[in-house]
Amino acid sequence: MTEAGTTTVTARVAYGTKQLLADMRPLFKAERQRARALSTTSPWDWDGLPGREAATKRAQWAMYRAHLREAGELADTLDVLVAFGARAELAARGWDQDWPVLPAQAKNPGRWPGTRDGGWPERVTVRLPAPLVNQVLAACWHTSEDAIGKLRDWRDKHPDMLPTKAFRYAAEDAALAEYEELAAQVTTAGEIWRAAVQRGIAAAPVIRERQAVAVDA
Repeated sequence: MTEAGTTTVTARVAYGTKQLLADMRPLFKAERQRARALSTTSPWDWDGLPGREAATKRAQWAMYRAHLREAGELADTLDVLVAFGARAELAARGWDQDWPVLPAQAKNPGRWPGTRDGGWPERVTVRLPAPLVNQVLAACWHTSEDAIGKLRDWRDKHPDMLPTKAFRYAAEDAALAEYEELAAQVTTAGEIWRAAVQRGIAAAPVIRERQAVAVDA
């Protein structure tokens, strides 16, 4: 955890993704300008108010801005954009709910059995709200727990077998097919972060349309 309430996560993404995000910097700047303009309108404007009243107004605005960000109505930073994408991905999977506490074994160093992060050459690092990160981790674990347990049993049964080995004996095919079937049932947090980034990028036209409406208003 870096600063109060946020956790740093890294998404492994396809080549070209970082450039697409870099191209969105003017969009983020326009969103910040839109937010500043909104903060000067009623009921948020604190200009000319006495100190206490101004402080209250600023606090109220900060809360409202946080609400806009969480609702996907303000995307003024990359962190906010990816957080919006993560919430949308959870909702699409029906995972936007309370989950049991993440067990200690899910927090052990190393990757979960069935993890496949190969083939994603770029990395995007963001800071997301800690409760959202915990929700994603818990959702992934509790929907994958049965398959993870079976994969550990598979490893005990086939300690010398490598799923990624380029050449193998025909007798190994059935066991490796079982591994592939179980691994496909594991959803890692990395998959959610990757989908979150893509959903954020896909939202760019909607954000630009919202900005154009604000300019015309």
